Amino acid sequence: MKVVLVDFLNAYPLYFALVNKIIDNDIEFIRKMPSVCAKMLYEKQVDVGIAPSIEYAKSDYYIVPNVCISSDYKVKSVALFLKKPLNEVKTVKLDKNSNTSVALTKVLFAYKYKINVEYTEDKADCELVIGDNALYRIEHTDEQVIDLAYEWLEFSGYPFVFALWIANKKISTHYTDLFLKAKNWGISHLETIAEAFCDTHNYDYNKANDYLKNNLSYDLTENKIKSLEMFFNYAYKLNLIPNKPNVHFLNE
Repeated sequence: MKVVLVDFLNAYPLYFALVNKIIDNDIEFIRKMPSVCAKMLYEKQVDVGIAPSIEYAKSDYYIVPNVCISSDYKVKSVALFLKKPLNEVKTVKLDKNSNTSVALTKVLFAYKYKINVEYTEDKADCELVIGDNALYRIEHTDEQVIDLAYEWLEFSGYPFVFALWIANKKISTHYTDLFLKAKNWGISHLETIAEAFCDTHNYDYNKANDYLKNNLSYDLTENKIKSLEMFFNYAYKLNLIPNKPNVHFLNE
């Protein structure tokens, strides 16, 4: 079994116990950026991956049940950094590391803000930044920061789901059970995970621990499934995905 991982702090609780063999397993792990995870999953270079949630709509995939990376309020690590007031924004620089965050940005500008903007990879009036880069930048900027999880919650009434364990084929319950056990272990050991992350990354332990405890959620609840379906619907209207998929879980 080959599994591709996202090397972001927000994903650590999902796989820390597996990678470090706290929970015994025979999985081969590869670490990549979210967009590369999606590509490897699509090309079947791996069997399962932590992939941006929108990738589920792009092929015949399965979702590992009861596990996700989401935020019930503010996520901090997916944000727009504004150089001018929102109503004056005409250009948006996108972070191509996650297709979900790019799609969420486009959905919010089209349906929440109702502003026509040009998307670019050059300098712009505001910039989408994700992951650990966003956490670092928030600490060292005087720009206005818009948290996209909060914006989606305000717009839709639902928490936003940023990433899922996605499989490109059916896998045994042995592996889905491992992913669930790893999540449960991670949720119970957030301080340990924050410390391990900060040992290898230039980030403050207290901030990492606070982020894991107060900005993230890992249970894929009914409300989050409804949120996914709503997000897919808006993304489809903007031609960001080829269809509006029904949500299929492994072992159903």
